[in-house]
Amino acid sequence: MKRPFLWGVLTVAFLSSLGPVASQVPPDPKTQQPSLDPPHGAVAPAAQIQLTAEQRVAIADAVRQAGTKAKAPPNVPATVGAQVPPVIDLYVLPDRALSAAPEAKGVKYTLVDDQVVLVDPTTMRVVDVIRQ
Repeated sequence: MKRPFLWGVLTVAFLSSLGPVASQVPPDPKTQQPSLDPPHGAVAPAAQIQLTAEQRVAIADAVRQAGTKAKAPPNVPATVGAQVPPVIDLYVLPDRALSAAPEAKGVKYTLVDDQVVLVDPTTMRVVDVIRQ
């Protein structure tokens, strides 16, 4: 008789401890719901980024000038939304590229068939492809 009571007490104690965790996330002022945005200073995963033609050229030029030998295996897809293998080497964009396109701060790149393939490193999905 003591065991079921003990498990019940432990379950209630555990579940009641979860309440304060949700209250640590500041609410969104518009909806009064906990915000799902990343904390200040964190980089949100990029589902897809919108780059101007000038930003795309600046990224391609910066990658070319960096001289990185970031050659991906032939089976890596170069299509927006495609999943890339987790074993592929991804590289941080050069500072010059990030200064021209700060929107690309949270992504990394690899080269596939002379194209700069921008990948969200948290989801391993292609977010943009820049033909050089």
